[in-house]
Amino acid sequence: MSGRLHRRLRCCLLGVLTVLAMQLLIVVLVVRFGLIDELISHRLLLQQQQLSLHQLEWREFITHTPDQPHALYQYNRQLSDNLAAVRLLPTTRHHSCNRRRYRLPQASRAKLSVVICFHNEARSMLLRTILTLISRTPEEYLHELIVIDDGSEDAGLLASLERHMTAANVQRGRPTLIFRRNLSRKGLIWSRNEGARLASGHYLLFLDSHCEVNDGWLEPLLERLALNSRLAVSPVLDPIEPETLSYMAGNELLKGGFDWSLHFHWLPRVLAEKEALAQPYASPAFAGGILVISRESFHKLHGFNPHLEIWGGESIELAIKLWLCGGQIEIVPCSRIGHIFRPAHAFEFPLQFGQEQKQKQEKELELEQELERVQLDSAQATYLRNSKIIAESWLDEYKYLFYALKPSARQIPLNLRTVSQPSYDPAQIKAELNCRPFDWLMRHVSPELRLQHANLSALGTLRNADRCLHVAGTEPQLQLQLASCHGLQVTQWHLHQESGQLSTSEQRLCVAVDAAAKQPQLSLEPCRAGQGGQQWLRRNTQLQHAGTHLCLDNPLKDQLLLSHCRPHAVSQSFQFALEIQAQS
Repeated sequence: MSGRLHRRLRCCLLGVLTVLAMQLLIVVLVVRFGLIDELISHRLLLQQQQLSLHQLEWREFITHTPDQPHALYQYNRQLSDNLAAVRLLPTTRHHSCNRRRYRLPQASRAKLSVVICFHNEARSMLLRTILTLISRTPEEYLHELIVIDDGSEDAGLLASLERHMTAANVQRGRPTLIFRRNLSRKGLIWSRNEGARLASGHYLLFLDSHCEVNDGWLEPLLERLALNSRLAVSPVLDPIEPETLSYMAGNELLKGGFDWSLHFHWLPRVLAEKEALAQPYASPAFAGGILVISRESFHKLHGFNPHLEIWGGESIELAIKLWLCGGQIEIVPCSRIGHIFRPAHAFEFPLQFGQEQKQKQEKELELEQELERVQLDSAQATYLRNSKIIAESWLDEYKYLFYALKPSARQIPLNLRTVSQPSYDPAQIKAELNCRPFDWLMRHVSPELRLQHANLSALGTLRNADRCLHVAGTEPQLQLQLASCHGLQVTQWHLHQESGQLSTSEQRLCVAVDAAAKQPQLSLEPCRAGQGGQQWLRRNTQLQHAGTHLCLDNPLKDQLLLSHCRPHAVSQSFQFALEIQAQS
């Protein structure tokens, strides 16, 4: 073989090795810097272009959105209409998630049924939720999509959506599409239970109708569910700003929780030693109504409590039930779904507490308490009624803490036997599933509940006879007054053990007295540590100001002042809804 041929062979070999080395370098860079998500995004973009074959039809679907005021949707509907149905989203999960290979169950044993219920959702937003789900979910796992319209004002929406979805789904053949419309408003809770009843997949995903599913959302969740069939998992929710629709990164250092008023709150997640940021972690509750759970487990827990009405508290009730009855909740940071957290309710609530009947009797009712109960805000009334059902069902002896913070709930008649829903008996569920007492959840799952009031000596409403101490007005014209104790908005108070401050429950305002004044007057001030004028002493049922040694007094109806302390004076007897520390 000639030297020239040897040189040519060496050159060819060198060229091949150079190409291989460059390909290897590209792979290393892709893995090292998380660029694989970009490649996945481009692949998904091709899939999304297939969905765009019906773009003109989708545009026509969107343009039939009724012209409604902004308050109906609580987000920028015009901007939503002009955005692409499926847009490229930023990668918000930790880069380590992109390098992982997930151990997934066989698709034949992990079919996913997705339940989306909506009421008065903008067509473009609902469509974006559905199309991002279909385009970013592995086809072999997405078994069926169940869409339930809960009596929306846009009566033609669902039929039009079904027609377009069926046409777009002809070539794909999956997922199976199921559409239902409630002729009258039945609420999110009823509709989700109905969706679960219709489902046939191994797993249920409850998804809100104003979401955007991000790339690779399902695989991390399926891996966790395959390890523990009694687990319920939630993605990290990436917030979508309502006005700009900007997609932002959610915080994997937060977990879901709730307080004694049974309101949801985000709580700080404390990383254990050597715990990775992207590692799945336990959470007392979940938010946004987005959860994946095995269909068998959901039905074994008897689903969402059917006695809860419309919306409110159902996710907290299910979370408590999960933990107490053998299940667990995890948030999985490698899974991301965008969610619009609307600033207010975008729907009407029904009248509560027999309001319709009471309104007919208003002329005959002269008691102010009854009239105020009639006039309660319907959204708050519905949520309060639902919360009372949860407290009575699951909190055991700790329900007194709920009533201390929500005394108006005591007046709410439940009438559960008259509710036209399937039988749902928490006592029977507890016996059937051998559920733990609520104290177990406080000790092992949500110690924050036990610590919430550890530094308080008393809390709740502050009552004198039939009136309660209340902060009225709006800033900067706030004032102390005595008001009916039966209103939903009556001020809740905290009496702090160490400082002696008497503060509102948000610990923003404190009751103060200027001890140097010739005639000391009550006032409201921002709470400040070490402020002597804000210190109060508890003397039996009296509240004595530490600086002036005068007592809070109500000598005449609705009159609030300071006067010399008199033993056993009824006008100076102020009782908290809950006394934690023994009175002196």
